[in-house]
Amino acid sequence: MSKVYVEVTAKFDKDGKVEPVLVSWTDGTRYHVDKVVGICRAVSTVGGGIGIRYTCRICGRNAFVFYSENERRWFVEGKDKGRTDWIYTVI
Repeated sequence: MSKVYVEVTAKFDKDGKVEPVLVSWTDGTRYHVDKVVGICRAVSTVGGGIGIRYTCRICGRNAFVFYSENERRWFVEGKDKGRTDWIYTVI
């Protein structure tokens, strides 16, 4: 597994709540977040560090999308560096 930094489009509501709505993979493929099913502070098992972990429903699968507050960057945990179809490598 590897820690992969990605571009994320996020929604900010009037109360300051942030949720990802679109994840852009390194090859430019864009994945719409169908639903955020969970939000918690967690440690990434891949890259380490603590941040906000969003459990997102994308393409019918659950995937973790992390926001590192220290780095102020979004990342995902990828399993296979050779695959470009990210959503099928995260499960």
